[in-house]
Amino acid sequence: MAITILVILCAALIAWWLYGDQWLARYYKRRERPLTAGQRRQLARDMPLYARLPSPMREKLEGLMMAFLSRVDFVGCEGLRVNSRMRLLVAAQACLLLLGRDEPAYPNVHTLYLYPEGYINAAPQRLAGGVIDPNGRHLAGESWHDGRVVLSWNDCLYSAAYPFDGTNLVIHEFAHQLDQAKGSATGAPLQGSLPQAKRWQAVFQAAFDRHCLAVARGEHGLIDPYGATNPAEFFAVVSEVFFERGLELAEAEPQMYEMLSAFYGLDTRHWA
Repeated sequence: MAITILVILCAALIAWWLYGDQWLARYYKRRERPLTAGQRRQLARDMPLYARLPSPMREKLEGLMMAFLSRVDFVGCEGLRVNSRMRLLVAAQACLLLLGRDEPAYPNVHTLYLYPEGYINAAPQRLAGGVIDPNGRHLAGESWHDGRVVLSWNDCLYSAAYPFDGTNLVIHEFAHQLDQAKGSATGAPLQGSLPQAKRWQAVFQAAFDRHCLAVARGEHGLIDPYGATNPAEFFAVVSEVFFERGLELAEAEPQMYEMLSAFYGLDTRHWA
């Protein structure tokens, strides 16, 4: 009897390993519900890019949003009362990253903490040279590998209202989530094959080195200087630029743009 149960469990684990992603995709697909007309109008006012997307892409975005909202808990912090408008706007920006990818809407994300504005992470921070800052730091958002995301609502609203300035808090933090799908954020999210992973590493390392050198020289260009912090932040920052200033990124860093376009399954050069 025990052997039979063990065989069944092993077969179930193998089946999940082989087909789990497909089952999850079908499960979330069944839970998708269309937005109401009122929700679409509100979203178009808050997020001009939503209204500019082609109809098939907009429909896919809405489906991803509904799947995301059906299982992610939104928690208001510092007295903020989370409403439908907030949930929709955050979900729409987060799911932009999945428009060209064939996967469920962030199955690892379970809780999103929304602050009215920036907040203080009170945990002591390790600075360069091993120095510890006991005062924490002021943040607009964080992404944790255990499926929690923290965002400032004011920054979410601003990011959506100005879709082509090259900065977007939600895109930044959810790029980290894609990077963290394999564990810790390293700036090298999972690729489809070993040759792709090697090419990603080579292209991004060279671009990161160029960016760090430019920042050290005091040159502030297309990519935010914050990207020089480490490779993980570099990936999140260039993801913001990819979605908001794709044409300029393609001209400045053609190989990196090519890698991002393949990863996200999108060509954003003409979105603006």
